[in-house]
Amino acid sequence: MKPNKLSGLTLSALGVVFGDIGTSPLYTFQTALQQPITQNSDFPLGVASLIIWSLLAIVTCKYIFLVMKADYHGEGGIFALLALLKGKNPLVNKVRLPLLTLLMLFGAALLYGDGAITPAISVLSAVEGLNSIAPSLALYVLPITAIILIGLFSVQRLGTGRLGKFFGSIMLLWFLFLGISGTVQIVQTPKVLLALNPCYAWHVMMQAGPTVVFLLAAVVLAITGVEALYADMGHFGRRAIARAWNFIVLPCLVLNYLGQAGIALKHPEASKTGMLFFLQVPHGIATIALIILATLATVIASQALISGVFSLTAQARDLGCLPRFLVKHTNRFERGQVYLPSINWILAAACLLLVMTFRSSSNLAAAYGLAVIGTMLITSTAFSFIITKVWHRPVWMGTGVLLLLLSIELPFFFSSLTKLIQGGFFPLSVALCITAIMLTWHKGKALIHQKMHLEKYSLEILIANMASEKTFRIPGTQVIINSNSEPYYAAAHACEWMRRGGALRQQVILMSLVGTPDSSLPLEKSIEVHELAPSLWHVISLYGYMQEVHIPNIMKLAVSQIASSILPEEAFYLLPRETIIGYTGKEMALWQRSLFGWLSRNVSYAPDYFFIPYSQIIEFTWIMKV
Repeated sequence: MKPNKLSGLTLSALGVVFGDIGTSPLYTFQTALQQPITQNSDFPLGVASLIIWSLLAIVTCKYIFLVMKADYHGEGGIFALLALLKGKNPLVNKVRLPLLTLLMLFGAALLYGDGAITPAISVLSAVEGLNSIAPSLALYVLPITAIILIGLFSVQRLGTGRLGKFFGSIMLLWFLFLGISGTVQIVQTPKVLLALNPCYAWHVMMQAGPTVVFLLAAVVLAITGVEALYADMGHFGRRAIARAWNFIVLPCLVLNYLGQAGIALKHPEASKTGMLFFLQVPHGIATIALIILATLATVIASQALISGVFSLTAQARDLGCLPRFLVKHTNRFERGQVYLPSINWILAAACLLLVMTFRSSSNLAAAYGLAVIGTMLITSTAFSFIITKVWHRPVWMGTGVLLLLLSIELPFFFSSLTKLIQGGFFPLSVALCITAIMLTWHKGKALIHQKMHLEKYSLEILIANMASEKTFRIPGTQVIINSNSEPYYAAAHACEWMRRGGALRQQVILMSLVGTPDSSLPLEKSIEVHELAPSLWHVISLYGYMQEVHIPNIMKLAVSQIASSILPEEAFYLLPRETIIGYTGKEMALWQRSLFGWLSRNVSYAPDYFFIPYSQIIEFTWIMKV
């Protein structure tokens, strides 16, 4: 990668990836000091040490140096780990794989819950700063928050690359402030450098006793953006993210947390005012400027989770866990930079609902963090399987890494359970719903494929029927589209169409549309044509992730290779839509069949997705009893 391009991606990563974790100093240290724990004079040093070593252990060691090496065509996140396991190891133990897959789906779904909370709490906490100017402005907090959220989701269509360059410049200024202000406080109170000793973190936990759960539940706020960091890897690449973290984000965060510890040592009463962070600058114009900068930074913090949700949804669709959504790729150099219009506005609606329901950032804070810690635990478990099953390292190595990571993360998880009743139920409820949707869609498609085989349809049967004089044929060309590279499924649809009495045309083309990890492919090099029988062809069309699948153009090129009298503009496209019914309830529960049917009816409409003229479409529903 060229240095200029890497520098640009590094700057963009500051704005998109590190917004969440970068704004944690606003509230993390303050929240930790306000916990119901017996505190001595060195308590701020212990808190700073605990935060700093949590960042080093979890973000730097686990994610930057270990987990981010496990990518699937440059993509990160739990679905990337799942794709690695399914693609590289189809013979993984059948008992463990379904359980692991279920855990990974639930872990990915947890990020959807935090994806709705993060924009809501970030923007709401920023706008609530109006209360410090004049209490009468509190009436306008919710309307202004709603307007900002709508604006934020409206600009998502521009893509994270364009947004990142603008956001990155602001976040670079933010991190420079964190580093400089922290350094000033360290110079004034050099004692805070003792917090770099991990013994202080250990001592503060031991002294807290049973109340350490409240302390850890607060400290976890410092790392809430870490899972989005991994999920966003496809947007900017591992090198750019690692470079930004190691050379800008981590040093500035460490300096600022040490600086806040210095203020807490000099002014123990500061933790009660709720203004600890803002005491880093003199009162007056500097405070107003900091409030403005903090407001911009917290708005930008929302982008990390939004981008992560986009990436996860696109990956889930590619894995067959979610139906077809319209996905727009916004950067031809980075496969993971995507925009999903439908998901964007569903997420926007969820954020607005949260704001109007909880009505304050303090109420939302109780729901924050639990989902991310749950996802982190599942990522650690999946990563241990990657070590042994994909990288083929010894079992003891995978087990050792897992035990080490769990020893760090489990205390945070159990501490975060204290938030469950206060609001942590929300991301868990969202995760359960999303998991149910993914499992239902995946199971429904699997049952459909199983049913096709039970019907004993095959390519040979289609060829025999076409050759039979009893088969009614009419002039013209029929194209049957499928996303599987094998012609079997398209042939099964053709056989079912004939069984129902549908007329088969003189020429039949089975078209397979197959995505590739490349950004784009020349059209003339992306078409393969195989003649299966007289008047029957199999066309394989490969396409890159930045390309729109334009069926009419593919047909023109395919026909030129077939060398037949086929007229592409007169071809008819057979578009089957499968749905499931059943009476026994043994394979799928009634609610699952209803949900699958609803999802099937609401996938992106194929003619719009593939640019097929409406006048050339024939649709039929294949109802399957399971």
